[in-house]
Amino acid sequence: MLNSFHIKLIACLLMLIDHVGRVFFPEATIMVAIGRLSFPLFAWLAAQGENYTSNIWNYVFRLILLGVVSQPIYSHVYSLIFSATPPLNILFVLAAGVTTIRLAKQVNNGLLKAAIVLLFTTIAIAARFEAGFFTLPIVYLMSKFKPGELNLKGWLVYMSLHILYVAVGGGFIELAGVIAPLFILLHNGEAGIKTRWFYLFYPVHLGVIAGIKSYLTMY
Repeated sequence: MLNSFHIKLIACLLMLIDHVGRVFFPEATIMVAIGRLSFPLFAWLAAQGENYTSNIWNYVFRLILLGVVSQPIYSHVYSLIFSATPPLNILFVLAAGVTTIRLAKQVNNGLLKAAIVLLFTTIAIAARFEAGFFTLPIVYLMSKFKPGELNLKGWLVYMSLHILYVAVGGGFIELAGVIAPLFILLHNGEAGIKTRWFYLFYPVHLGVIAGIKSYLTMY
């Protein structure tokens, strides 16, 4: 069984595999496929953070601040992989998603909840958050997955979002992410070791990858 600390380690490892594969081994699609499991786990952990934090707005502010710090590094690594203008990185998505979850909790009407999710999804698209039309709803949906419980309805919606993403051009490799909730199903409901470095891993590992790539390019 896994606790939250294990999930954090797994999420970071999967993300590292994804980005190392994209930058250094672009033909190794298996590494990118493995990496498709990382964002849903980050989304679930952010949703758990929203549920347990004592100050939601400090939590959101920290995500935004780290997103701002990470953006130049993210943009550089993005330019190594794609020939396109970089979107805003995934920490902005998590901040918007956490806000969406908290605001949706304040209303009881299902249509109003849907309207809030739609509003923030629209904002994510307009502000060019990374794959905002897909990633923002995923953050909200992951708040419905409870540790150690099989949420079949939530899983079906989750899989439908992936299929929709593929249908609009996301690439079949994105379907690998549909198994991410298995890790949540294996969660034992315990927090495990407290970690303050978790989100810092995002800019740090990108910086290391960029530094290694620059060094190899020089020689």
